[in-house]
Amino acid sequence: MSGKWDVRDIAAANFQTYVDADGKRRFGDVVVFVAMPLLLGMTCGTLRHFDHLHILDVSKLIGGVGVFTGLLFGLLTNVFTLSLRVRRDEGLNPDHVIIRDVRELFANLSWAVLIGLLLVVLLVTVAATHDPKKSIGDIWTGILVATFSHLILSLLMSLKRLWFAHQNVSELPPKVVS
Repeated sequence: MSGKWDVRDIAAANFQTYVDADGKRRFGDVVVFVAMPLLLGMTCGTLRHFDHLHILDVSKLIGGVGVFTGLLFGLLTNVFTLSLRVRRDEGLNPDHVIIRDVRELFANLSWAVLIGLLLVVLLVTVAATHDPKKSIGDIWTGILVATFSHLILSLLMSLKRLWFAHQNVSELPPKVVS
């Protein structure tokens, strides 16, 4: 795979954040962030199969999800700048809690941008292959719902990381003015 578009490092970094504060792997995180969106997608696909759920004209969602993903990318660049500033200007060691929080936030937001891009591609694919006046199929319903719910959960985790980093600001050493 070309190193220019290989996203395995981003995926690995994101899934490595599914740990407790002490670094222990959390099975519950895998359930919430992977199994729950899959289950929700399968449930919605099943409801669509039995004609109880209808998603029409997904082309209307493309612009909103695209802009949202672009804003996430902008936020990611701000977190990158924050990461540089905290590491360089504050002189913290790599194991400091603030450095860890910002590193995990960067991983989670990078993953959210990838999921947002995936969702845009999926929406474009569905819009290009389906009649906007008819419900999309059960499989597409499940895929779109699972992807969207995973994106929302990833953003909630990013919010949690930012909250933790904010709570740990008091642990920063005082700024030395020279």
